[in-house]
Amino acid sequence: MEHDFLQEKNLIRAAKGGSLKAFEEILFLYEKEIFGYILRMVNHYHDAQDLTQETFLKLYEHIERVDEEKSIRPWIYKIATNTVYDWLRKKKNRKEVFSIDNDANPFETMDTVLPYYTIEKQEKRKEFQEMLSELKPTYRNVLTLFYQEELSYQEIARILNIPINTIKTHIRRAKEALKKKIPHD
Repeated sequence: MEHDFLQEKNLIRAAKGGSLKAFEEILFLYEKEIFGYILRMVNHYHDAQDLTQETFLKLYEHIERVDEEKSIRPWIYKIATNTVYDWLRKKKNRKEVFSIDNDANPFETMDTVLPYYTIEKQEKRKEFQEMLSELKPTYRNVLTLFYQEELSYQEIARILNIPINTIKTHIRRAKEALKKKIPHD
């Protein structure tokens, strides 16, 4: 989702100057997109809500570091990614397992998802999300950033702070790992 760079630049400048209204506009522009990204990473609606809130709180606390001459989008994705990785590390240290929220379908409340999916397509989507959740977080992350968020290799490299060739390798390995998980009838 691309936004007007001049508008974004003015919002960043105003937010740096202490304008809560400007920060709320930045939040409005990116909250749904970032929530969707985090939800695909953690596969749990309420955790995604909490992590999205934490992401924007961190952005607010460090808004002065944002470069007005560049898009804020990769910066927000980087904060979201680091927030999710921190959460996953804490979760791993508590010996919890990564799980799918089976109580409710979180996609039902997201108006960005196609509302007319058939039951069969929903089941396939759920199966795919389960396979995706079984991948290493790094692989899951690059696939999400590349295919679902439609970021370029350069943007992903900047967000994850790793070389472009490593991004390409991770995407290739993630796709290979997913292929192994697909049941062959």
